[in-house]
Amino acid sequence: MQATKDSFYLTMRDRLAQLDPGRTITVDGITRPAIVVVENDKPSVTARQHDAFYLEWGEARAVRPAISTLMAITCTLSYASAGTEQNGGLDRGRTLGALESDLLGMCSPAVTRKNDYTGVNPVDLGSNLFWSQPVFRPAKAEPGCVAREASITVYFYPEVNQA
Repeated sequence: MQATKDSFYLTMRDRLAQLDPGRTITVDGITRPAIVVVENDKPSVTARQHDAFYLEWGEARAVRPAISTLMAITCTLSYASAGTEQNGGLDRGRTLGALESDLLGMCSPAVTRKNDYTGVNPVDLGSNLFWSQPVFRPAKAEPGCVAREASITVYFYPEVNQA
């Protein structure tokens, strides 16, 4: 399942970098696309920053166990915006909308190759991942910002280790 998570994340990261090169975060002096996998990054990175996506994985499940080995896993992306300084934060909704536009762009097309990233070079595992369109939850006003979550269902065939 790790190959599925890695392939999805790297696809989203690369698409974000292409769609909106200015949407970045700086971690330990290194600037990178503003998407964080909560289970994989350092605690200093997972402290929520505005205008960045935080990806969290839910449970994996068989889609139709009697018929296929197809699996599904839920990915939740959380993000928030305080708006821009020059507008005193009164444009929080607009900047949240820009994040949503980026997310929709990152999700299209809704398919990518599944690769194993454990070695120096990625290894194609011979299948694709595909996913649903994001389901947006209502925006919530939080102190100093407005936040939203979106869920995406990622479908994949599991990689099985042969003994």
